[in-house]
Amino acid sequence: MTNTRAGSEMLHESLAHLNEASKERRDEIQKLLDEKYTDLKSAFGGAARASAGWVKEQSREVGDTAVLAANTVDQSVRRYPWAYVGGAAVSGLLVGLLVAGRRK
Repeated sequence: MTNTRAGSEMLHESLAHLNEASKERRDEIQKLLDEKYTDLKSAFGGAARASAGWVKEQSREVGDTAVLAANTVDQSVRRYPWAYVGGAAVSGLLVGLLVAGRRK
């Protein structure tokens, strides 16, 4: 039982030393990153800003295309309403038959 306590105390002591050493290393690494790699951070920041602009432009184009497609469909439905009603009815019938066929 005393061996277990002694081993446990040694383990906790070792972990405390490792924790202290890791804190010191973390500070050193952070200082190194701040001093040596500021150019790299600024390059990544510029790339992020450029890609954000590209994404914004692409989303605007997709939105414009979606509005154009919606307007085209709207005009087509207004011009040929019965064709769309018939198509919806046939589609509903087919889906109903497929669902009913699976139940058997």
